[in-house]
Amino acid sequence: MLKNDRYNYIMTYLTKYKSVKVVSLSGLLNVTQETIRRDLEYLEQLGEIERVHGGAVLKNNNIQETNFTVRESINIAEKKMIAKHATQFVKEGSFVSLDVSTTNTEIAKELVHSFNSLSVITNSIIIATILSENPNFSIYFPSGKIRNSELCIVGDSCVTYIKKFNIDIFFMSVSGLSLEKGLTDYGYGEYEVKMAMLRNANKVFVVADHTKFDSIAMLNIGNLQSVDGIITDSNISQQLLDKYEKHDINIFS
Repeated sequence: MLKNDRYNYIMTYLTKYKSVKVVSLSGLLNVTQETIRRDLEYLEQLGEIERVHGGAVLKNNNIQETNFTVRESINIAEKKMIAKHATQFVKEGSFVSLDVSTTNTEIAKELVHSFNSLSVITNSIIIATILSENPNFSIYFPSGKIRNSELCIVGDSCVTYIKKFNIDIFFMSVSGLSLEKGLTDYGYGEYEVKMAMLRNANKVFVVADHTKFDSIAMLNIGNLQSVDGIITDSNISQQLLDKYEKHDINIFS
């Protein structure tokens, strides 16, 4: 198993079980305990986990912000699945909104190859660059302050710019979602940008891989019924699907 795949597995495991032993991971991943210790040391340096005697725990049950380039390598297969699902809700000529996220980066890649003509507004430098590969796309990019760690635009002028537009469909990223707290996120700098896109969109779909379910982040975005549905990957358990669909939450996987 490749290094990034191990990181992904460890973080997914910890998100679900909160703690793990080195010996258990060694057996599950079929690598030496020394390899697992190096992996845990790396994840601790990133601020994702805390090493304890014989294993590791999540640093905090409340999700913490991680650098964009680190998140980009986590759950990549799931994000690609979500991106393919998302394109089914887009029509040729639509006006689409994408906030900054690694999942929306994958959606941007799908849009470029799946549509001839779209209008897209985004505050992500990376997403705007990907979309520019299609010469028929109209890309709207706000002014404001660059948030270096996320490579995105934030600030009052960014929010004011977004409020001018009527958006057909907004693919909204979140850091966590739960029946208790609804939709939550950690990106304080991007919060007002996300909310402006949410308020100005005709349809809103949350894009979140299965590890985001039953997780809570710092900032409240809204309740689960405030969006048209949640697009996730096929690795979500039937138990989770049943739990959320009992509350009339539309989940597409």
